[in-house]
Amino acid sequence: MTPQLCLGTAQFGLPYGITNTEGQVPESEVAKLLAKLEETDFRWLDTAHAYGNAEEVIGRNLWEGHSLRIITKLPAQPQVAFTGRDAVVWEQAFQLSCERLGVKSLNALLLHAPSDLSKPGSGYLEDWLLGLKQRGLVDRLGMSIYTADDLEAVAPDLLDIVQLPLSLYDQRLLQDGTVDWLRRHGAALHARSIFLQGLLLTPVKRWPIWASCEARAHQQELEGLAKEKDCHLIDLALGFAKAQTSLEAVVVGICRLQELADLRRCWSRASSWQPGEMENWALDDPITLDPRRWPGND
Repeated sequence: MTPQLCLGTAQFGLPYGITNTEGQVPESEVAKLLAKLEETDFRWLDTAHAYGNAEEVIGRNLWEGHSLRIITKLPAQPQVAFTGRDAVVWEQAFQLSCERLGVKSLNALLLHAPSDLSKPGSGYLEDWLLGLKQRGLVDRLGMSIYTADDLEAVAPDLLDIVQLPLSLYDQRLLQDGTVDWLRRHGAALHARSIFLQGLLLTPVKRWPIWASCEARAHQQELEGLAKEKDCHLIDLALGFAKAQTSLEAVVVGICRLQELADLRRCWSRASSWQPGEMENWALDDPITLDPRRWPGND
C-alpha cells in the first residue's frame, strides 16, 4: 500500500531546516495550514516537546473534532542514570505535551533519544512508558532512530512505531535489512528526512560549501535526470517515498499553503521512476546523509 502523509511540525516552533531561509512559520500561517489538512491526504501530525513552542501552536489551532493522529516525543534525558523518582519528571513532561496539544491521549509517544534506554536504571523508563499504554494514554510506543545501532537491546514492547531516516539518497536502513527486520517484528515505520531538510530539492549551485564533491556530483546528475524525465526534483523524491510499501507514513515538513498545494499535486502524480531505477541513487556519504554531522548542527 502507498504510505500515508504525516505533517512534520519542527518548523512550527523552530527555524528548522538547512534550506529554510524564512525562519519559524508564523502562527497565522500554521492556522491556515492546519485548517486545510482536513481536505488533504494528511492523516498524522508529528511533533515533539523539543520543537520550541510547536505543541502549543498546534493545540491552539487544531479544529475541534479533528481526526488527525498525533505523535510527540519525550525529550532526551540529561541524567547519566535513572531512579524511580525520574518517573515524576517524565509524567510531568508527558502531561505538559498533552495540555499544550489540547488532548487527553496520543496515538504515539516516541523517545527522541533511544540511547536513554542504555543508561543504568533504564528499566524505570521502560516501566513508565509501558504504564502509559496500560493506562490508555497512548496507543503506541516507539522511538526516533538514526541508525540500526539505536535499536540494540530495545524491548519489542517499545517498538510499536519507529521513525527513521529514509530518502532517495539515504537508503542505508533498506540496504542493511533494518527496515525488513522492523516490519517482521510488527513495527509501523514512519520515514523522515525524505528531502534531507530540503537539500535534495535544492539545485547544487545553492548547496552549502561543506558538501563533498561526490555529493555535489550526485545532485547534479539527479538534476539532469529530472530534466530528462521532464519532472522536478520533488517528483523524484516523493516518487521514491511513495514506492516504499513497508512504510505506514511519510513525514513531510511544510511552511506555506502554496507548498501544501504543490505537495498534494506531486503526491497524486504517477511515479517518474522505472522499476529498479531508484536503488541506483543511494548516496554513500555519511556526512551528507546525517544532519547531526553538518557544520553548525552539532
